[in-house]
Amino acid sequence: MTAMDRFLNSKLVDQYGAALAPSFDFVNTAAGAELDVPREPLAVSAAVQKLVADEGHTLAGMSDDQLGIAVITKKTLMSWENATGIVITPSPQGSHVQVFMENMPGRPKALMDGKKNKKMAQKLAEKIKAAV
Repeated sequence: MTAMDRFLNSKLVDQYGAALAPSFDFVNTAAGAELDVPREPLAVSAAVQKLVADEGHTLAGMSDDQLGIAVITKKTLMSWENATGIVITPSPQGSHVQVFMENMPGRPKALMDGKKNKKMAQKLAEKIKAAV
């Protein structure tokens, strides 16, 4: 773990970072992306789980059938953690993947969060497509 990662994951940042950052509670930070991939749903789920681990995110939970995945993205210099949901459903082409992203509850919001989260959801969808 790099020094920057240790700092970003420190108790200091968790305790005081939100108090120092402005918060725009009226901002809708929800965003999403969708894609179709030519693989069976369980194979897509396995690829998503590996991608989450490789990217350093936290796997927060999973449905019993492994087709609903909850992820907490890691903190970066430019953003707090994001709550991310990934839903995989069977489709005639193989699998349909939906990615939902929103700021973590209790974290400050910024005016550009909705746009940033949309871009992050699309990038995650592209990474999932490449991983599959």
